[in-house]
Amino acid sequence: KVYLVSFRSVTNAVLCALKILENFKYLFPKVESEFQRLQIGIASGTPVTDQEEIFHESVTKAYQMAEFVKDQIVITTAVKAQYENENRNAIIDPVCIRVLTPNEEIFLGALLSFARKHWNGPKFNIGLMSKMLGYSRSQLYRKIRKLTGKAPNTFIREYRLNKALELLRHQKGNISEIAFESGFSSAPYFTKCFQSTFHILPSKFIQLVK
Repeated sequence: KVYLVSFRSVTNAVLCALKILENFKYLFPKVESEFQRLQIGIASGTPVTDQEEIFHESVTKAYQMAEFVKDQIVITTAVKAQYENENRNAIIDPVCIRVLTPNEEIFLGALLSFARKHWNGPKFNIGLMSKMLGYSRSQLYRKIRKLTGKAPNTFIREYRLNKALELLRHQKGNISEIAFESGFSSAPYFTKCFQSTFHILPSKFIQLVK
């Protein structure tokens, strides 16, 4: 589940995130730790931009950080500066909170923009990604690994799987159709990857969401 919460101050947002992290393991005591996942992204910005939705840019950035950056609490450089300003230059603890550098924020936006355009096409691969983003393969590997904790091939596969999950959730086709729509070469391979990632067969998932 995804929850969106707004705060009047950056300090309240950061302290709330830390409190949630501290108590998260007690909220679902019967759920095995390997299936517990908490990701929090915090971004700040102006309410109205050239986009239609209120706080569109901030919401998008917060979601991207929570969804794709490996650390549990991730904030932008702007949020860090605001927090330290509100608290007389108190220092954000890097052990508990990941602060994205401006370059990392730009790279994350570019990476996800590329993924949105090419996720279900045959050219959604490291070669094209490297060319379009302007990095060598080795540079791209290091940057994606540092940001997401995953190798580029794993990032690509899981991005496709999450898109497939949404297609299955909204019943946009049968398993074979969605497998090919998501860029997988065969339905059996798709099923294997899906079960490995989500710990459930796609056929069983369809039954649960009907």
